[in-house]
Amino acid sequence: MTILVTGASGFIGRGLVRHFHAAGRPVRAALRRAQGAPAPGLPLVVEVAVVGDIGPATDWRAALEGISAIVHLAAPAEQGALSEADLHRVTVEGAATLARAAQQAGIRHFLLFSSAKVMGEESPPGQPFRDQDTPRPGSPYARAKLAAETAVLAEFPDAVILRPPLVYGPGVGGNFAKLLRLADIRLPLPLAGIDNRRAMLYLGNLVSAVETCLEAPEGKGRHFLIRDGEEMSVSALIGQLRQARGRSGFLLPGGRRLIRLLAGRDAARRLCGDYSLDGSNFIATFDWQPPFDVQRAFRLTASGQQL
Repeated sequence: MTILVTGASGFIGRGLVRHFHAAGRPVRAALRRAQGAPAPGLPLVVEVAVVGDIGPATDWRAALEGISAIVHLAAPAEQGALSEADLHRVTVEGAATLARAAQQAGIRHFLLFSSAKVMGEESPPGQPFRDQDTPRPGSPYARAKLAAETAVLAEFPDAVILRPPLVYGPGVGGNFAKLLRLADIRLPLPLAGIDNRRAMLYLGNLVSAVETCLEAPEGKGRHFLIRDGEEMSVSALIGQLRQARGRSGFLLPGGRRLIRLLAGRDAARRLCGDYSLDGSNFIATFDWQPPFDVQRAFRLTASGQQL
């Protein structure tokens, strides 16, 4: 099985390509533009297909030659800077065009990366989002992701759709990187009072889930929420990260104000609310268990050890 990974220059895409290559699985990295040899973060010997900008006019024929499976990750790099129309063009029409080309080329497997954000911006208190819940996307990004799911299934009915939460691992950016910087502060932090529930997904667990989806037929035409084996509060998360960094996990009483001061108001809102997911449907469908527990995942992330 030769696998095409779109969005291969991104955090998740690089991890997938490195893993497939290390496992001896033929893989081709689809990039928007040539980035030199090797492309940053990718093994020197990985085959690269340059496809240009992704949208309704993308010509995928050369990139799909000899391919039997597609993992579609590509998404706009600057989501907040794009209009909703441009977001739709890249995320929805781009995915539909690729799915149509894949169907015409006789490709067997199509795995679309959506987002748990299609379910909503914050889970109800004490209640996780479930696969059977009605999606209620609350942002242009989430609306585009949900529309992409519909568009892909219309073109490739056997596609499998994954809806992950925040994905972390060595080299992660964004809000998780802000938490790592907080965990590096030597003094005890007044963050013991953030008693919420956050679902996240370690990159190594995501890679395992992708391999499972590509090797099993049970998920065809379905969507799945997926997460690590346990959820935790931001207070517990920072305590675990501090221990992974070799610091004391002890936290002083306190809460969101410090997060807001050090990480910003938007990061505090995203990190300190509840975002709980029920991933049991994926586990039951594929007889899958995440191979990395969160303690090991945090240690690997804090150490910078790549997959």
